[in-house]
Amino acid sequence: MKENTKKDYYYVEDESGQKLWSAGFRAFIFLNVFVFLGFDVLLPTLTVYLEEHGHSRDAIGRIFSFFTVAAIIMRMLAPRLVLIIKPFTLVRIGLLISGAAVFYYYFAHTAPTASVARFFHGMGFGIASTVLTALSAQTIPANKMAQGMGFLGLGTILTLAVGPSLGIWLRDTFNYLVMFLVVSGFYVAAFLWTLRMPNIDLPAPPPDKPKPKLVFLSRFAFAPSLMMFMVGVSISAITIYLALYFKEINFNRTGHFFAMATIGILISRIWAGQIQDRFGHRMVILPAILSMTTGVFLIPYAQSTSLLLVAAIFWGLSTGTIFPSVQALAFSSVSPHQRTATASSLFNAFDVGIGFGSIILGIICEYKGTYLVAFKGALINCLAFICFYFLYYFILHPPKARPKPKNPIRKSQLLPGTEKKPV
Repeated sequence: MKENTKKDYYYVEDESGQKLWSAGFRAFIFLNVFVFLGFDVLLPTLTVYLEEHGHSRDAIGRIFSFFTVAAIIMRMLAPRLVLIIKPFTLVRIGLLISGAAVFYYYFAHTAPTASVARFFHGMGFGIASTVLTALSAQTIPANKMAQGMGFLGLGTILTLAVGPSLGIWLRDTFNYLVMFLVVSGFYVAAFLWTLRMPNIDLPAPPPDKPKPKLVFLSRFAFAPSLMMFMVGVSISAITIYLALYFKEINFNRTGHFFAMATIGILISRIWAGQIQDRFGHRMVILPAILSMTTGVFLIPYAQSTSLLLVAAIFWGLSTGTIFPSVQALAFSSVSPHQRTATASSLFNAFDVGIGFGSIILGIICEYKGTYLVAFKGALINCLAFICFYFLYYFILHPPKARPKPKNPIRKSQLLPGTEKKPV
């Protein structure tokens, strides 16, 4: 690929007002869709697949936790690996490992084999998603970070809504083998797409700075990481236990829920990023947490289609907003060379939330004998989320008065002969 094409893929840190929709930004949106679609299709279907092969509720939670462990290991290694191996080479390796692991699910009928498949899937997905997120942030102007992460997150969050419905359709229309082959094909398509993109590098730390350490949670993004943990706990309840709960009460509307959640996601993407860039994250994230709480609260009562769709709308509005908004908050507060570690910290916290939620909620469901309690646990988590965010960002770090915007027209942008001359 020509050198002048590479320039279209990276945003250079300055204040000249670069455009958001560069060639690189569009390419990363497309790439993220395939990467996360390969993950989200399996969220409701893999649990049912494992249950049909004789695994108990708590065993399913333990199997899913292997994905989290592997992803955390690779994300802790990511800041060091990108200094040794080209970022896109790491991404391609991760995609190939993920595709092979997904295909192996079809033959993994025992707990050990399913755990191995889940572990390798976590390895591949962990390194690929972390490096891709750090690369994506380099294509977004600093003053449009929330909008950029929002549109970038639109692809990933849309897959969270569309993916489960697609997985259920593939399973019901064809069979599990076709479903696993299609998901493996998503990772292959993402691998082929990376071959069209230039091998660009991430910014290296300054010479006077030490090399990145193996850090589980970055101290520069501790509060956003804790928020991502709580998001992960709530999402685990919906994506892992919703299909099982509806199966338990003979209410076959899982696909309807995720399809309607897509509408909520699209609505939130229209305004959330622009509002956050202009007025700050408090005007976006707090309403999103309240919306998530409402959606989780309504699910146990959603035994009619109309109420289910209302819960799905609230859920879609929240998930379509929180994830990219918290990412933008974290990336805006660190230097460019710290974004790989920041992305690692955010994803680690999110994965731990998914893993913690899947295990704890699975144990509670096994003890109570019903999947209903998973959503009661998620509701308690949402209430704790509200308390933390309000305490940290309103009490401990209250909002400051925003300075008046400066004149966006710079002297270098004026036409010749129109500059103001001194009297």
